[in-house]
Amino acid sequence: MEGQGVLLLMTKQRLLVVDLVKLENLDSPGNEFPAAAVQMFDFVEKGFPLGAGFFIWGSKLYMVGGEKTRAGLSEKELASSSTANLDELFGTRGLSKKIFFSDLTKKDSITEFQEHSRTMREAKSSPIIEEIDGKVYFLSGRPSHYKYLLPVPAFEVYDPSLDRFEALPTPLFYMIHTYDDPDYNIRDHSVVGTTIYVRAGDQYYSYSISDRKWYCLGNSADEIPVPNCLLPGNNGKFVPAYKDVLICFSQDGLFAVLFPPNGSSPLIQCLDEVYTDDDNVLWRGVGVVVAIGENEMCIIKPKVLEIKNGMKNRIDFATFRVEKLNSSAPAPTIGKTASNSQASYHDLEIEEIYDSAPVDSDNSVPFLSVTCIRRAFYNFDEWGYEVPQIRSAFFHSCQKNIFMAAAH
Repeated sequence: MEGQGVLLLMTKQRLLVVDLVKLENLDSPGNEFPAAAVQMFDFVEKGFPLGAGFFIWGSKLYMVGGEKTRAGLSEKELASSSTANLDELFGTRGLSKKIFFSDLTKKDSITEFQEHSRTMREAKSSPIIEEIDGKVYFLSGRPSHYKYLLPVPAFEVYDPSLDRFEALPTPLFYMIHTYDDPDYNIRDHSVVGTTIYVRAGDQYYSYSISDRKWYCLGNSADEIPVPNCLLPGNNGKFVPAYKDVLICFSQDGLFAVLFPPNGSSPLIQCLDEVYTDDDNVLWRGVGVVVAIGENEMCIIKPKVLEIKNGMKNRIDFATFRVEKLNSSAPAPTIGKTASNSQASYHDLEIEEIYDSAPVDSDNSVPFLSVTCIRRAFYNFDEWGYEVPQIRSAFFHSCQKNIFMAAAH
């Protein structure tokens, strides 16, 4: 059976290890996660950097970069941006270039991080990490507390075959090495084939792996020769069994997108049976989509709800199975080569941040059979001031001992 394994969810401060096997009987959105299904690890409490990036290579989970905060800070101080919160004797005035790793072959060892002998060439705040064509790319993101010039290189790549880090061209939006200019803040990113797309400020940029250059694409997604749902802001994942069906969040909800083999306009199907919004939502975080099998998918949606006595931080969670109503058509090229990484909204205040291009739900056409398997929610009450933004998500299959990545 698919979906038998653990889901790894990373926020700026914490790692959640969710045992999907212990959620098998949850089929109503009113069900809360049983305590036994969730293992929580607080990076800062254990002495590791805040806002690190993550990636998986082989059977190891790697934690990279971030900001080392002073010991003994309260939850409120950690959530308040200030250089006074940094341990400036650590790394580059508090920024880390260190790499830690844990063993993924056993559930008990997932949170047992060890320091790696290698480091990045330079420290990275809130690093965006992508694996493309067998190499791992690291791009500095927006810091939480650091307010100095970003260390150079702000962008680098690791080649496992050579065991070597290499500096890459400075992104156009970092030419002045700024840390908090709103015109240069990275809002979100995606990967299509071998091109990295970034939305910084109100501009789109791309980095071509083949010619190793950054390009400014302007501020209109419609002018970029890539389907809008693959650009930064519409966050999703292709269904492994088909590769031409994308499950994605947009400002209007959850959708499936089918790319016809003839290159015509994509078909859209609303997935309201899997996810619909609450009426009392004060803030919606970036939704995450993870493949947990060939036909099974998982969605995670963080939010802040208005309740009688104030606010409640929580994530909604669902797993579901999809089958094409007509699976005879071949997958188009873009579906075979494209991947859509989760966006990184770095340390925004609690507010409505969904201003990505909406999916045109008026053209909704059923092309999938959808079966909801599990639905539940997890409350963040004990997390204090941390807003539940999911920065990375991975699925580990206990049966096959393999991992599927969803976010960086």
